[in-house]
Amino acid sequence: MGLDASYQALPGGSPLLELARRNIGVGGWLMSVTRLLRAPREETLAPGAPESDELLLLDAVRDLLRTRPDLATQQVDLGRRWDHLHFVLSDRRRNAQGTEDDSLAGIAIHGEAEIAPHVVAPQGVPLRYTRPETVERIARMLEAVRFDALREHFTFKRLSDAAVYKCPREEGIDEAWQWLTERFDRFRAFYVTAAKHGDGVLVCVD
Repeated sequence: MGLDASYQALPGGSPLLELARRNIGVGGWLMSVTRLLRAPREETLAPGAPESDELLLLDAVRDLLRTRPDLATQQVDLGRRWDHLHFVLSDRRRNAQGTEDDSLAGIAIHGEAEIAPHVVAPQGVPLRYTRPETVERIARMLEAVRFDALREHFTFKRLSDAAVYKCPREEGIDEAWQWLTERFDRFRAFYVTAAKHGDGVLVCVD
């Protein structure tokens, strides 16, 4: 078991988001939106007979795809290494452990605000949404990052001292950095593309 982080571009003011806010049942299924955007079919729903709220979400996804078919590919995930990237990008994460990080790096990883009290992932973590105007600021911040210059922070001692989630083994640090470098490029490209489309970002940690 563990917590994986995924990121999905969604337009600001999307009827799908408003439906999830208003409808407790739909909100409970919102974490499946990325899967449904990729394959908007009943076969993609949870096993067994589909619930009415699942079908409402599926209909909303289909409506969204009619005008924004590109959203099916506008997603990225960090797996269980989201805290690795947070630690590298955020001075606050490195130096103020245990405090809330409302920096742009912190918002990029964790999202800006909870959607509604009932919109949570199965392990109980609230889903969060970052507004388009904040996504634009995050994209500019990420474009300015020289990621190779942050390598000095990514050591076993620093990661373990800061209780970074799923800290890599000492002998695996170089391999973990290589993975993170490649994934950062995708993460940055995701935010830049979302900003160009004027989209917000749905963050799911589960």
